Amino acid sequence: MRWAIAMLLTLSLATDSGASGDVAISEDFESASIGETPSGWRPFTAGKEPAVEVIASGAGQSQKCVRIERSEFGGMVALSKELPTPASRISVEFSVAFAPNNKRVFHIWSHEPAGRDASQLNLCIQQGKLQFFDGRTRSWKTVSQHVAASDDPENPIWHRMRIVADQDRSGLELWVSTPGSLELNDQPTATIAAYRTNLPISGIDLVSGTRIAAGAWALIDDLVVRSGTDLTPPAEPPKLPAPFVLWNGPPIPAREAIPFVPGIQHHTIHRATADGYKFLHGAAIAQHRDTLFANWANSPTNENGPHETLQGRRSNDGGATWSDIEMIGPGFDGPERHSHGVLAAHQGRLWSICARFGVGSPAKRFAGLAAEAFTLDEQVNRWQSIGIVMRNCWPYDEPVRLANGNFITGGQDRDGLPVVAISQGDDWTRWDTVAIPFPPDLAPGFAETTVETNEATVLAVIRGGGNIAWVATSADFGRTWTEARPSNLPMPRAKAYLGRFSSGELYLISNLVDRDTLVISVGAPGEMTLERMWRIRHGRSIPPRFPGAAKGKQWSYPYGHEHNGRLYVVYSIGKEDCGLSVLPVEALTTRREQH
Repeated sequence: MRWAIAMLLTLSLATDSGASGDVAISEDFESASIGETPSGWRPFTAGKEPAVEVIASGAGQSQKCVRIERSEFGGMVALSKELPTPASRISVEFSVAFAPNNKRVFHIWSHEPAGRDASQLNLCIQQGKLQFFDGRTRSWKTVSQHVAASDDPENPIWHRMRIVADQDRSGLELWVSTPGSLELNDQPTATIAAYRTNLPISGIDLVSGTRIAAGAWALIDDLVVRSGTDLTPPAEPPKLPAPFVLWNGPPIPAREAIPFVPGIQHHTIHRATADGYKFLHGAAIAQHRDTLFANWANSPTNENGPHETLQGRRSNDGGATWSDIEMIGPGFDGPERHSHGVLAAHQGRLWSICARFGVGSPAKRFAGLAAEAFTLDEQVNRWQSIGIVMRNCWPYDEPVRLANGNFITGGQDRDGLPVVAISQGDDWTRWDTVAIPFPPDLAPGFAETTVETNEATVLAVIRGGGNIAWVATSADFGRTWTEARPSNLPMPRAKAYLGRFSSGELYLISNLVDRDTLVISVGAPGEMTLERMWRIRHGRSIPPRFPGAAKGKQWSYPYGHEHNGRLYVVYSIGKEDCGLSVLPVEALTTRREQH
């Protein structure tokens, strides 16, 4: 069958509309030796060897193809083939089959002369989808979900693809066959945005290295690259929708030029020790009666690991000193665990509503995700569980009262998708989970969501891709939502915290650029936009002192609580320690020119 497909492919290449131009590269790999790198190809980066070799394309078949796998080199790792002459316009056509894997299994790019980065073409298969890197938003976007993985590399499901790129065009045109077919339609499947433009194209690169998932593979066959101005140029890509205007202030300067909050004070609430829990994340803080309470997720070693717990401390002097650590959510002996959540006073009682997961309904992220409520029994001075109060929601905000009498908090669901939870009036033992719709561009991995309200309108700020804050809004107290879309406020992939001062100003505590900088942005009274920004922390935090998954230098996952003229902001330091910054509210709400 393989020879028959090859014959059909040869005929189609001779007659299709993409057959104009001069053949610059033509590789069927039949003359190459099995187990070797095909002749004329070289590593993209000297000293970094890609795992690309010629194999027999199927059991009992004589035809050959190239197999691409992960090699243990980071950075720009690929096997490259140069065009005889750099070209301004090319058509790249090939057959591809790939392994099942939720991470990246295949990646191809083009490069400019003497290039150290990809040029216009930057295409991959990851999360089971065909995706491209959009140079405008600097994020991966889905072209098609209609591609199929191959369980057996000796019986692959082939796809045929063609991409036309031009150095002077901001768009690429892409054709993709249906799985198992090599037939391309007359019209392109999609017009997509180029990664970079105004660059002559001099080579094609098959990507290996640690960009490819462990255990993944892809097969490439019948690669044909044509060049020439007689190729039909690609159309321009669709325009991006206008971003949601979350930032309404002047252009944001370089972060080193952003002022620090005047009068800010820093404290450390908790430090990991060698004989204790060595992972800490997701701190929350609240004032109850005359005491500040803070809590966080504590694991013995790893984030979201077995035996994770919810622990905390108390302060009677405004955060300067803290009590011994206390257990709130004790975790479990088996695979289930407690983790971080929200902390708030309600109807005279102090509540902690934390995530609980690890057993139950299967999920992409958090099996059986629910939220369990604990309240402080002041008679015995101990935390008591009152059971599961939310399903399929990991809550993140101090609950905000809506104008209709319910409360709302932002969260994510068991698959890492954006949701909110809405109480049934003052009853915090019963919450409804409501999903926020999102486009594929959001690429949610851990779509932590934070919310604030203004009458019936609710604003949600969501962690997403593209190094910007994603936003959705509700006009009916959080029951239905607009589709999430990018805003004009920069924000890396990290949880943020949205709140409103008692004087009416909206504020957002978030990272800026990366987790080395933590900022607070503030709006005008009564508005749902932000216009002024200050730094809270900046520079690399101390490095983690103990091994553990997902750790690194950072100030991250903030949570804010206003009390008595101060904003108390807690956050993770390196995912081991809990930091506290105390911000004078007057310094943030007094409207004056920033310099």
